[in-house]
Parts: sequence; structure tokens; C-alpha cells
Amino acid sequence: MATLALDSNQTQSPLKIRINRRGWAVLVGIPVFALTVAAAFFFSMFASDAKASSELPTGVETVDVTVIPGDTVWSLAKEYAQGYDVTSAVSHISELNSLQGSEIHVGDSLSIPVLAG
Repeated sequence: MATLALDSNQTQSPLKIRINRRGWAVLVGIPVFALTVAAAFFFSMFASDAKASSELPTGVETVDVTVIPGDTVWSLAKEYAQGYDVTSAVSHISELNSLQGSEIHVGDSLSIPVLAG
């Protein structure tokens, strides 16, 4: 067992911390790196070339169709959405008309996307 004896006559000297070169590099380098990253982030945020367009969006061209007896979303997509994959057209028709499933009723008016041209 080690025993430590304290001499009460010794005066307390302030603790001196000695930092070597690596310590200074870390002590100064971390805050400088953090400030550089923050400055680059803010600079890129405010100096961006992204600008809002002044033109109105064109959107998707559609044809309004009134459902008659015997029509299904699939048959309407196949007939009107020429140039589209039928499965994609059915999905777009459902999305454009906020359809829940594939159920449509006689007399419903549906917007069907068509290719421009």
C-alpha cells in the first residue's frame, strides 16, 4: 500500500498546463474547422442560383370524359391515353381524379391524361 504524506509547509503553486503542438492544433483547429463549415453552409444557402420561374407551369394535358355504361378505368385508359403504358395511365387517371380504387359510376366526369402533339 502506498502512503502519501502532505507537507503543510509547502506553498501551493498554481497548476500549469503545458500544451504541445498537437494540442494547439486541436485546440485551434476544431473551432476553425467548425466555423469554416458553418460559413460555407450559409454562403451556399444565400448565394444559390436557384430562382423561381416566372412562367406558369404547363401541367398535363387532359381530356374530360363522361363515363357511360360498360366503361372501366382500364378501358378509358386504353382508349384515350394513347402512347402511355396502360398501367401507368390507369394510375395517373386514379391520381388526377382522386379515385379510391377502380370504381367509377355512370355519369362521372373523369380527366384522362393525353400526350401533347
